[in-house]
Amino acid sequence: MVLVKFFIMILLVGPIIWGWRNWVKYRGTSAPKHIVNYKTLINSAVLYALAFNIIFFLQELFLVLGKKVLGLKAFLYHNNHFWEGEHPMTLLMQGSGAAAIFSIGLICLLLFRFIPYAKSIWKLFVLWLAFHGLIQSIPQVMVAYLDPNTDVGEALVGYLNLSQPFLIVLAITSITAIALISIWFSRRFLEFVYSDVDLNNPKVKFKYIRFIAVGAGIMGSILVVPFRIPPMSQAITPFIVLVFSIPWVWSAAPLSKPIAHKSKKINEKIYWSPILILVFILLFFQLVLAPGVEF
Repeated sequence: MVLVKFFIMILLVGPIIWGWRNWVKYRGTSAPKHIVNYKTLINSAVLYALAFNIIFFLQELFLVLGKKVLGLKAFLYHNNHFWEGEHPMTLLMQGSGAAAIFSIGLICLLLFRFIPYAKSIWKLFVLWLAFHGLIQSIPQVMVAYLDPNTDVGEALVGYLNLSQPFLIVLAITSITAIALISIWFSRRFLEFVYSDVDLNNPKVKFKYIRFIAVGAGIMGSILVVPFRIPPMSQAITPFIVLVFSIPWVWSAAPLSKPIAHKSKKINEKIYWSPILILVFILLFFQLVLAPGVEF
């Protein structure tokens, strides 16, 4: 337990120390004002919130579908994951939601690699989908070790009966993966900067990441809150995802080597179609899903 908590502390404190070191190292440089604007922030924040809610919904959907396959009755989008009926593999299916969104994250990541020169703003949406698919699923392995009563905990401990040493290895691996994946995404976000921006300047990278990832992550997490259902303690989830990942995206920005500028539409104007879709999904969540849909 102590070893896992130590790695969690590194996960939380590491980017702060790294970011402070970068600030000291590059404080003599400056970034021009025109490299980014609030259009980038708003567009990315809305796409962040869209991706978060879709991945969350898919996790809940596959969680109940896993039980449906076993002949159990479960309810979609509710605050507990109880079910009606019995089956020897029920606890294993408690991990079906996390496994599904992890797979979806990998698929979206593969899709992103196949559209490197796409001009549409939805390219960033695909990237945020990949980000949330991985970052919402992988930490659940760490949490499973800390609390075996969670969904993934019931699958790993309750059904698979994994030993404590193996769970510790899985937890540390998941913590390390969160940091490394977030660092990798830092370079991907920088691909959306204007083509005439000098990315050899580390302060330029910091500034752009503050808008497209850090600011968008904070604003996007706030936008997710209305989608949660009572009790409002559920609203803390998007901020936990944010704290574990986005600081690493920011602190890793100077590491990125010269980057090919592949898209810039996200910086040009505010797009209304993602905003309208987000509003529609909010209505769907609260009017259709909030009461619970029986499967």
